[in-house]
Amino acid sequence: MKSPEERITELEQRVALLESIIKRSEINRTPDTEVHGTVSQMPVNQMPVNQMPVNQMLVNQMPVNQTQANQMLDNQMPNQRRPLNQRTAGSRSSTQRQSLNQRTNSSPQVNNKKDKEALIGKYIIGVLAAVLIFVGAISFIGLVWNRMTPGIKISLLAVSGIVLSVFGFWFLRTRRNPITSIILGTGAGLLFITILSANLAFHMIGNNLSIILAGFWAVLFMISTRYTKLFFTSVIAYIGSYITLILGLLLIKGDRDLLLLILFSTVIAAVMFYTTFKGKNFEIIISIMMSFVSYSTILVRCYADGIFGDDPLLKGYFLQIAIVLIIYMLLNFLFKVRINTDLVLFYFVVSIVTTILTVLAMTYLNVIYLDISIRHIYLLFFAVNLVQFILNYILHKWIEKWLTIYYSIMLTITALLINIELIGDPTGIVLIGLLLLACGKIFKREEQTLLIGAIVVVDSFFLLRFPSNNPICAVFGLIQLALMGYLLWSCVSLKRYVQLHLLKLFAVPVVIFCCFGIPSNIVRLFESSSRNTYLDNIAGYLLLIIAVIALIKIDYFKSWKNEQFKLFGVNESLENDTTLDIVLYTLTTGLYLYGLWGVSSSDKVMIQLIFTLAVIAVALLQTRIFLQGKLRNNTVTGIWIVLKYLILTWTILGSFLDLGFISVVYSIAGLVVAIVSITVGFKLKVKSIRLYGLILTIIMVAKFILVDLIQENSITKVLALIMGGGLCFFISYIYNKLSESTK
Repeated sequence: MKSPEERITELEQRVALLESIIKRSEINRTPDTEVHGTVSQMPVNQMPVNQMPVNQMLVNQMPVNQTQANQMLDNQMPNQRRPLNQRTAGSRSSTQRQSLNQRTNSSPQVNNKKDKEALIGKYIIGVLAAVLIFVGAISFIGLVWNRMTPGIKISLLAVSGIVLSVFGFWFLRTRRNPITSIILGTGAGLLFITILSANLAFHMIGNNLSIILAGFWAVLFMISTRYTKLFFTSVIAYIGSYITLILGLLLIKGDRDLLLLILFSTVIAAVMFYTTFKGKNFEIIISIMMSFVSYSTILVRCYADGIFGDDPLLKGYFLQIAIVLIIYMLLNFLFKVRINTDLVLFYFVVSIVTTILTVLAMTYLNVIYLDISIRHIYLLFFAVNLVQFILNYILHKWIEKWLTIYYSIMLTITALLINIELIGDPTGIVLIGLLLLACGKIFKREEQTLLIGAIVVVDSFFLLRFPSNNPICAVFGLIQLALMGYLLWSCVSLKRYVQLHLLKLFAVPVVIFCCFGIPSNIVRLFESSSRNTYLDNIAGYLLLIIAVIALIKIDYFKSWKNEQFKLFGVNESLENDTTLDIVLYTLTTGLYLYGLWGVSSSDKVMIQLIFTLAVIAVALLQTRIFLQGKLRNNTVTGIWIVLKYLILTWTILGSFLDLGFISVVYSIAGLVVAIVSITVGFKLKVKSIRLYGLILTIIMVAKFILVDLIQENSITKVLALIMGGGLCFFISYIYNKLSESTK
């Protein structure tokens, strides 16, 4: 087989030959050809070359089949050079295609017009006809209504309802259309009105009997949907049953009537489930929700028992508890029916409503019947939500993540209330985090990492904000640190970098709160009567400094997205994390300011000394961080470093020597800080530090002359001037000595 290049070359040669033949054919054409535009009708194979059709010459000279020749000829020849029959055929086919496209495009418009016409003709006109007939029938009944006895009236309504229902059902079985549906619905409505009228208007039957008859009516029409295939009939029947339920709740007189209404709602719910069990999912959802509404209405009516000082009608509480259990069964049935994740908000709303009903039920039962302690109410509510929490893992895998979030919040709030009742402190909700972690492991589901982290942060805040002398709080603090460490390790192992970044931010306040909260709890435990107010503060401060140094050593404040990262290994190639850098700068600045507060506010020399050493360590640590990072040559960095040490020096002097602000000692200390800053600036080649050290020198000299010397005696003036002059001379020496080596 020839290569593509050889075939292209051969094709080009044949095209050139074709062009030469065309030119020769145009020169040698006969007058007849000029006039008629066609060639002679002799056989093609006997024609001269100059009179042979172009496509035949191309076929004769190309060793390809006829189809390939025609395709190549169509591609090479312009339209005006094609044979007449080909151009005409092409034109016809194009016209046919356009006509077909027009017919195709116009068909949806025609169908839309027909659909609108059918909608108006079948439904709108049909409804109007049914309304006119119904209004005419009512008008006729109104003419003779007052002349009839109650028995005749009831009989007329009942017979009309039965006749219309039977005919409507029969027609739907044989000929389903809107008219027959309207007939069936009208008959159903007349039967329902008959039952209510017999009880409310004519007092021919009692309340319970009317409820039973209405239930029988609803069940009959719900079952009919299995044959008519019209779910809307079942909805109409439920609406009638719900109206009956409302009337029954208004006329209730005791526990027996309540039991009848519960059985009534149960029968209606069972029939709805029976008729929709094999139907579409949305029909099952609607059935569940209608049953949910019925039982919720009964429960709310029970809450009104004995309100406004009236004597309570209901003597027992077992029926109310049974309703609550039924509501939870319906809730789990609803979660079990899976449609899509777009209904997550709907499930949340139903869960919230169920929780509210549960709270109201427990409060009502406790106030009216049980009279137990609030602690037991909290424990009971916690147990209910814990059972549902575990059921979500077992039964509702597809929506378990969202339900877990909701019921975890409920458990957390309840645990907080229980802790306040049991130990007088809200600390301890970290146990809910452990529960989430354990369920994720047991049921092999994705861990709710961020939710657990948020719970740990809140619990660590409680540990610091609500100090306690109960040793269990210190244990909770250790659990918080351990759980947060495990979450970080888990995210690193699974390479969940987005969650890891957020967890690293969560862990910083946890470390801060625990470092102060745990020592505070321990100190309060051993010195509850005569507690030193600074002992737990300095213990927490030192512990936090050690924790920050440890975090820096493991590169906590750098990015852990590198595949080669090891949590406790050597990681020299890690990139900086901008967000965590800001957190580190803020954290060390906060430690610095807290240390200054400790130095200035402590009333004992030993505590002042410890705070002083600690804040010096923090200042040096932060300086090292700045000089090793991207802010090394930043102008603000130089200002902050020089100002930081100046403030630190003055705070230490003021705390230990009890000096006033206007004192020559401050000026001398400022010159010492300036000398150190200039020296360090030269040694580390940081221009901003030595520049602001020089500016500080000028400021301190001005303070000497304009402020300090006016307030001091002659001997102090002489000594200050000599010392200040010597320091300035030393600064000059540094500049002369070190500036040459930095050029």
